[in-house]
This record gives sequence, structure tokens and C-alpha cells, in this order.
Amino acid sequence: MDAERILAALQGNRPSILVVGDVVLDRRWEGSAERLCREGPVPVVDVERIEDAPGGAGNTAVNLAALGARVRLVAVAGDDEAGHALAERLAQSGVDAHGPVRSRGRSTSVKSRMVGQGQLLLRVDACRIADADEADAVAAAALELAGRVDAVVLCDYGLGALARIDRGALRAAARALIVDAHTPAAWRDLHADVVTPNAAEAASIVGDAPPHGDRHSWAGRNADELLNATGAEHTLVTLDRDGTVLLGRAGVLHETHARPAPEQNAVGAGDTFVAGVAFALAAGLALDDAADVGQAAADVVVQVPGTTTCTADRLQAALRSAQLPPSDRVPGSLPADAGRTAQSKRGGVATWEAVRAASEAARSQGRAVVLTNGVFDGLHRGHAAFLEEAAGLGGLLVVGVNSDDSVRQLRGDPPAVGEEDRAAVVAALAAVDHAVVFDSETAVPLIRELRPDVYVKGGDYLPGMLAEAEAVREVGGRLETLGYVERPALRPRVRRAGG
Repeated sequence: MDAERILAALQGNRPSILVVGDVVLDRRWEGSAERLCREGPVPVVDVERIEDAPGGAGNTAVNLAALGARVRLVAVAGDDEAGHALAERLAQSGVDAHGPVRSRGRSTSVKSRMVGQGQLLLRVDACRIADADEADAVAAAALELAGRVDAVVLCDYGLGALARIDRGALRAAARALIVDAHTPAAWRDLHADVVTPNAAEAASIVGDAPPHGDRHSWAGRNADELLNATGAEHTLVTLDRDGTVLLGRAGVLHETHARPAPEQNAVGAGDTFVAGVAFALAAGLALDDAADVGQAAADVVVQVPGTTTCTADRLQAALRSAQLPPSDRVPGSLPADAGRTAQSKRGGVATWEAVRAASEAARSQGRAVVLTNGVFDGLHRGHAAFLEEAAGLGGLLVVGVNSDDSVRQLRGDPPAVGEEDRAAVVAALAAVDHAVVFDSETAVPLIRELRPDVYVKGGDYLPGMLAEAEAVREVGGRLETLGYVERPALRPRVRRAGG
């Protein structure tokens, strides 16, 4: 990938793009969950904040606006509280909402997620199918606008907004046409320029179970069948953690590879990918370059929880990072000059200057900063497993190691192993990007200094007991409690008979 050439093509380019399809309101209820309900063995969430974001076609639209496109959205919503919230969020994001078609007396589709202590507890979907008159209004508005824009994106998630589209007229009017559909084969007669099925959707087309193992090769082997079934010029199969495969009549034309991220952060990442592809195509880039742009945009948003967007600045950083050699892309690594000026190691332990520089570098590349801490006196496999799991929550793992003085304050006795040795052993683990010694009894100063996206403690801690919980909320991060593997018990050596 030639990132500089791609960025030069995108620089200052504000293509006009029409998004048509099914829109929902993504609503996230967050709060503390420190007690169980009397009616059943379920946690009670004391709601502290409610976050709304456009979902479905709305998420694609706001991601396009964040990248710098001029966006028109045509969709269906109700004239209710959720519909008003959706319209407000779209306007705040810079989307020209020619739709949603606001129907009096009808509801807006909403997907709600209940989150306690940073843990997803429940998702509730309240979605409805668009009525015929709503679908007619969408079809008329889409056809009116399609010839005035650089690209058209259809988002079909099965809620009926696209049911009355005149496909022949739309194909004739659209300069570039992208289809993102749960059932891509249903759009075969549209002859789109590109369709973007995920692995499960592609597998359903060819009658297979969702592929495992080498999914890139699986997509290549099924290229002809996928192209014939979708009727598109190109099929771009998205494989979440494995990236994407671009298929054409000549077989596999291009592949991308994703940056690792927690599975729970994948909400809306497919919409972001489609937005990146559409933005690049509308700006005049070839489809293989567009796939790289979409992958970089998706890599940005999966580093943080919830529905979010990729801005032009974050896309630029992600594209440049993606073309670095692997040794320069190790999570937490610093730019070459930063290593000389900021990073000074003592026995493998990072300085605060190095940790701050690494955190800033990670955020500039759209990666999350994860912080945890502990004494780590007598490191064992439980610690190692915990740190491996923590590393999977973001792009940069920083571990605070209690100083000898703070251990004395906490326990009354000095640690068995000195702070330098404890921190050096932690720093040597592959999962850990930086280990740093700190003097306070709690991690509150670390949290306020680094402002982590995620703060992690072991499952043997209850969230309500943590002194750090309020500090995490103050800096806008989330608290994660992970499983804990106990130190293996020592077993007596058994003497064999005759030994």
C-alpha cells in the first residue's frame, strides 16, 4: 500500500455521497452494577449516562461526514423521542438528513445496550419494518438525489426502507454504487460496482457454514460463485479480525489485514469500513486502494468501545502506521526519534516520559490505551494470563508496578522482591508494552496522568471496592474486571518404588 499516494488523493477532497437504507438509533445505557435484582439473579444497573449514536445506515453516514464527505441520508424513522434524538445526532455530525422520513405515529428502530462497570450485560432490539408509504418516499428521494452525487451507498439490514427502490433507474443514475446488505444475493439484478458481505453472509451465498482457518483462501476458492450470486462487478468480503478479500473475475485482486482488537468493540465497524470504501471510491481511487482506506478506518474504531467514528486525522495516522514495517508497528512502540529523546530504561523499566510519549503516539494512531497495576511479587502464570487478556482490550498495555514504599504502606511489610526486579520481569512479558514504577497506594494518580481508555483489574476485585473506579469515570474511560488464574499449588514429589 502506498499510503502517501492515497493520502494525496484524499487530501482536501470532499466528495458528495448519498446513503440510503435502514437506520437505527444505537442507545447505550451505562452505570454501576454492584447489586443483584430481587426479582431474579440479574445485576441492577444504576444508570449514570445515556449515549445515543446513529446506527446502521446512520453510522455509515456519520463516518462519511467525519472523513470529510458531503453526505445526504435518506432513511425511515418515527416522529417519537428516539426519532428526535436520531435527527439531532445526525445534524450534530454534519449529515444532511434529507430523510429520515419522519412518520407521525410510528416508532424509530432502536438497539439498546445495557452496560454495567464497562461490561455489556444485555442488548434489547426494538426494530420495525418500514411501511409501504415510507418505502415509497425513500425510493422517490433516493432517485431524485442519485444523479447529483459522486457515489451512492445502499444499506439493507432487512428493515424495509429499500423495498420500493427502482433498481434499473438507480443503477443508471449512480456513478459509483456500493451495496452493504445482510442478503447480498437479493441485489443481484442491481449490478452494483461492489458489494461488501461479511464472512457469514458470504458463506450463506455459497451454502457453506461460516468459514474458519484460512478464510482468505476460502474466499478465493469461492470467488466465481460469490460474484455470480451478487451480480456485482466486485465482491469485497469482510473477515473482521482477518481483514478483507477483494474478488473480481480474475479471482483474488487484493487483501487487507486487520489490526487486533477486542471482539466487543466491533459494534459498527462494518459500517465504518463501508464508509471508508465509499469515500475513497467517490474521491476517485481504485477499489484496491479503497479497500485499504476502509480497513484503516475500521482499525481505528475497533480500538474503542461503543459506536464511534473515524475522523480524517485518525485515518491519516492509521494509513501511515499500516505501511510501516512490522517491527515499527509493535503496539506501544515509539517513533524513532521519540525513543532517543524520551525513553530511558532502567533494567527494562520505562520512565514516565516514555509512557506518556507512547500513550500519545498510540492515540494519534487511533489505538486504545489500557492500564493496569499491581505488586507482582512472585510473578506466576495467573499474572501472565491476566496480562495477556488485558493486552487484548486495546492497542497499548501499560502496567503500573507498586514501589517498595507503597507496598509497605499497603501491607505493612516490604515485598519479597525489589521494585526494579518486579517491574523488569513484568516489562519482559510479551503482552506488556511498558511497565512503570509508581509510589501511591492506589492507581488514581496513574489514571489521572495517562487518562486510559480502559482500566483493568483482576476478577478477584469487585468494581465497587476499587478506589480507582471514580477516577476512571472522571477521565472518560471504562473499568474492566477480568478472570484471575490462581498460583498453581505446589505438589509433593512422589518417590517411585525402588527409587
